[in-house]
Order: sequence, then C-alpha cells, then structure tokens
Amino acid sequence: MTVHMRHRRIRRADRGSVSVEMAVIVLPLAAVMAVFAIFCTRLAVVRLDLNAAAAAAARAASMARTPQAATAAAVEAAHQNLAGHRRTCDPLEVAVDGTDYRRGGRIAVTITCRMSTAGLTGLGLPGTLTGSATAHAVIDTHRAVSLGSTGSRGRSGPS
Repeated sequence: MTVHMRHRRIRRADRGSVSVEMAVIVLPLAAVMAVFAIFCTRLAVVRLDLNAAAAAAARAASMARTPQAATAAAVEAAHQNLAGHRRTCDPLEVAVDGTDYRRGGRIAVTITCRMSTAGLTGLGLPGTLTGSATAHAVIDTHRAVSLGSTGSRGRSGPS
C-alpha cells in the first residue's frame, strides 16, 4: 500500500511539466514556422506578379510597330502592371529581345526586380531579394511592322 501511494505522489509532482515544455520549446518553434509559411506564400505571390508583369510587357511589345516602340511599350507595361500589384522594385530592369522583330516573329521580355524583404515577412526584416521572369509573345502577322528602313514607307513584308 505504501508503494502504491508513493507512486501516486510522484505522478502528482510531474503535473504541469508538459505545459512548461510547450511554452518554452513548441510555441516559439510554431511561431517561426508560421512566419516561414507566410514568407513562402508571399514569395510565391511575388513570383506570380513578376510573371504577369513580364507577360503584359511582352504583349505590349508585340503590339508596337517598331523595335524602339516595343522597348518603350514593354517598360511602360511592366511598370504599370507591378504598380497595379503594389510591387516596388529598386531597380526594375526590362530587357527586350527583338532580334526576331518581324511579322509572325517572336519577342522576348525579361524583367528583373530587386525588392525589400521587409514586406514579405511582415516583420520588417532587412535585406533584399532579386527575382526575374521572362515571357514571349508572337508579333501579329496582320500588323504593319516597321524596321526603320526608309524605302518601305514604314512597312515590311508583302503589302
């Protein structure tokens, strides 16, 4: 009978120790995991926004009549698209590959964005993150395209 009573007393002395372990170890670990999950989710959204901006820039460039206008249209479309998603890049670089700029040709736009990581975690952590995205678009086959030559009156290809 004394052994049985002693065993009960030991069990009562251990009460509450799991709660202390939870507070000291598990809860901070869960908080770190939650912040990491938020960071990963926001990072995925940023990647989607960069891809959307590159696609909008490529589409705008494919609608332009000259390679110079295509570059200007791509830069403007990328800025507008990222501003619409409340993304600020410092700097935003837009590279337009118009080597195949002709009717039915392809144009490629690559945007590179360096942004602060403060908004990604919600904690205001310092640092920067660089992301890039590339999109391609086909230049309309029914659109007059000027390659800058003076003899074709602003048109290329069959009239």
